[in-house]
Amino acid sequence: MSIDTSRNRLKILLGGIPLGCDNIGDEAIIACVVKMLKESLPGVQLTVATADRSTADRLGVAVVPVFGFLGVGMKGFSEEVRRHDAYIWCGATGLSDYPHVALGLLEAAQRAGVPTYVWGVGMDDELNPVFFKVHGRRRFVLACFGLVDWYERRLRARLARRLATVLPRCRGVWLRDPQSAAKLASMGFKDAKVAADTAILLRPDNGAARPARAAQPTLGLCISTQRQVADLDGVRRMIDAVRAEGGRVLGIPMNPKTDRALLEKLGVECMAGDTPEAVQEAAMQCDVVLSSRLHLLILAANVGTIGLGIARGSKLANWLANFGRTVEGSVYECDWNKVTEHALAALKDRGGWDAMRAEAYGRLRARLENARRELVERLSP
Repeated sequence: MSIDTSRNRLKILLGGIPLGCDNIGDEAIIACVVKMLKESLPGVQLTVATADRSTADRLGVAVVPVFGFLGVGMKGFSEEVRRHDAYIWCGATGLSDYPHVALGLLEAAQRAGVPTYVWGVGMDDELNPVFFKVHGRRRFVLACFGLVDWYERRLRARLARRLATVLPRCRGVWLRDPQSAAKLASMGFKDAKVAADTAILLRPDNGAARPARAAQPTLGLCISTQRQVADLDGVRRMIDAVRAEGGRVLGIPMNPKTDRALLEKLGVECMAGDTPEAVQEAAMQCDVVLSSRLHLLILAANVGTIGLGIARGSKLANWLANFGRTVEGSVYECDWNKVTEHALAALKDRGGWDAMRAEAYGRLRARLENARRELVERLSP
């Protein structure tokens, strides 16, 4: 379903995640949201809040500063959002990672009289410890009186009250998985609907031939510098074991600066390119990817590559649950001997992956399409 908005020139501001900040997963999300809205609402005018001004040419949108992040703050946001017919907070795990920014932007748009929407957002099972755990001297003082748990419960309760104030004023809230909706419901907002991560819409270029997988079994690897893996020696042993079995390890950094530096330090040759399309093409050349970054697993699954995950929070487990699988361990605690065993087995035998993937993507696409229709109907002038 598409609705022609060319006569009314519907204007939508997209934001809420720190775009243009070397996170290829976030860039995949926004590229797919832009594509989805342009196809669904011909003639729509889109503005993206990003730190990377080249986004304008790359996606064919207008750009504004990344309000709420990188020291930009909220100055100018109210004036900017008033120039639009809708504000959409889209993608990533903003409601648990940086909820104060998310809710502040939504509130400001609502005060300006602009309809607000939450689209495709995930929630981790743990709120960002930077904001919801007590640190430093304050923790020491509270611990002396046995009040640490009380104070942290108070922080969570304050967030729940704010969620209960802001989200009901939105014209629609769609989260990317059922687990995120359940987490939000546990905090008091029970009206969220379930879509899917919009990055599943990223497709290889229609005119591009699918590159042949390497002659030798290939493991794609991304170890994030965010909540870095504790046992890097275990990672090195796994890399050596794959090579000893005649396999190749290809680094696929989802942060083209920090992740690439870490992978190269581990002695791994990295892919060229730093776009979602380049990542997906690299994943297409692999038999298996192992990642502590969610969106490498998503882009790999888009092109049929088996994914193994190292958790840093619940989002990787939530994604792999679509395929009846779970994570290999966490960045804090992981048996790398077992990870190595599972990786080598997957390199040799795809098992029932293809059938599970086809079934899972059928469900994910159906959820996303239903949500897209609802969003378009509510946005339509």
